[in-house]
Amino acid sequence: MKYYKFGSPKGRFIGNTEKYTVYENTLSDRLDNFQKPTYRNFPGEFIFSYGPATGGLLESVGFQIQTPGELIKHIDVEPYFKARTINLRGLSPQDALLKIERINGFHAAAHAIAFEMAVEDALEIEVTDEVKYSRIIMLELERIRSNLEVVKRLCEPAGFGVPQNQIAYLIEEVARLISKVAGHRYFFSASSIGGCKIKVSGLENEIIEIRDQFETLFDNLLQSKIFLNRLQNNGVIKQGQLLGPAARGAGIKVDARISHPVLPYEKLGFKPDVFDEPDAFGRFYVRSQEILSSAALILEATGKSGNSDTIKGDEVTGEGASRLESPQGDLFYYVKINNGTIEDVQISSPSLLNIDAFRRSMIGNIFTDFHFNWESFGIWISELAVVIT
Repeated sequence: MKYYKFGSPKGRFIGNTEKYTVYENTLSDRLDNFQKPTYRNFPGEFIFSYGPATGGLLESVGFQIQTPGELIKHIDVEPYFKARTINLRGLSPQDALLKIERINGFHAAAHAIAFEMAVEDALEIEVTDEVKYSRIIMLELERIRSNLEVVKRLCEPAGFGVPQNQIAYLIEEVARLISKVAGHRYFFSASSIGGCKIKVSGLENEIIEIRDQFETLFDNLLQSKIFLNRLQNNGVIKQGQLLGPAARGAGIKVDARISHPVLPYEKLGFKPDVFDEPDAFGRFYVRSQEILSSAALILEATGKSGNSDTIKGDEVTGEGASRLESPQGDLFYYVKINNGTIEDVQISSPSLLNIDAFRRSMIGNIFTDFHFNWESFGIWISELAVVIT
């Protein structure tokens, strides 16, 4: 493998796969016994079950909340109600890609490109700079849509129907733009092993329009004391492991686009958006700024992007790994290929660590704070309950 060696743990904990633990050389913190803290129920407290299917939850996830009536004293999260088994072993990498990009359709580009880069590492495939810039365009378009979705879902529990629907309109505009660029609203089959086939003609004007409309909406939300009061001091968390916007909102400069620069973000002048306010507002603020930053990156990359056909690695054996910054944080893939077919795939999703951060941040809050805090982390359950066979 070109970028990774598995051995003695050192550096910042990213996440557990089934067989491997992945590290980055920044912090030395560790996460042990995920979601297994002990809590003694005091007299007058009871367990309130919320989920897995109820209003306000986009995906199936269960919460066991211990409370004396309003204050949350302890919370456990159960994200595995819809565990899925995906058959990949024995398939060619290109056939496996068709399933990989459907693990989380909303983040299909992130999962597809992370898997492709791991395969390219295993097969020692060199990818052109033009394809790398095309992948950046895909990832940043997906980041814009994903962050818009989080902002929309933050407006919903506040009863902000007008901005909620305005942002829903922008999400639809981005989805139509992705369809025009990639041929599919969720980037399915837009990229491949060593290749890419997006069309960026006319992209700039539409991105500028979406950026400008969101900037106006964002400025208006910042003027609402009702909205800000629901986010500020809600879900304060700065200790322990955080990834993605949850980390950067807490002032922690963690971003795979910088720490693992396989894609040429630095040539586009990229700098992570960091905001030192470790609550739901900080996470909202960073995601909003990233919508604007992603638009700038797309505008810079369009003149440098290009397409290339799929590169085949017939009868080749090797193992590889890759990391990229998905909309929710550090996404890692490991692959092992034997004679041109998949022998093993391991995935480490940022949602695992961010669920634990959410759980810890919720203690001491009240239930009416719950939805704002949960949505601010932007967690996707579909990325967790996946077993590769």
